[in-house]
Amino acid sequence: MPHRPSLRALAVAAVAAPLLAGCSGAPVYPILASVAPAAAPDAVLASRSVDVTLSTAVDEDVVVTGGMIFSPYFDRLDAIAVDKTVVPGEPLTIRLPLGAATCPAGEGPSSAQLVLDVGGEELVQTVLLEGDHLATLNSDACALVPINQG
Repeated sequence: MPHRPSLRALAVAAVAAPLLAGCSGAPVYPILASVAPAAAPDAVLASRSVDVTLSTAVDEDVVVTGGMIFSPYFDRLDAIAVDKTVVPGEPLTIRLPLGAATCPAGEGPSSAQLVLDVGGEELVQTVLLEGDHLATLNSDACALVPINQG
């Protein structure tokens, strides 16, 4: 059983840690809304991309400088430059590329990993993508792949 001074030190640390974090200038997360709608643009199979609509969770402009998609339905590509500003109250749609369809698809959620500039500080935030557009796109793309008859 811990000694009383140890318990006191632990209690002081538990109270002080959030206060010190607030003083360090650390940003409050999430910067962007943690879930974003994803939609397939016209001619998606030709462009292999997805439109992601972002909105802020803070009361200041957020510059999205780059992004990429993580999905069990498509191979991962390197991040691309975006350089668009999300203004509070004004959702912004960005287009992010998709890799080749993964056939058969894996399991799990899809997300966009975004590089943000907030007040001159570079941050990374992951935003879950809602909707089944990527699953549908994967299914459509995999249906076009000829079956290897060995």
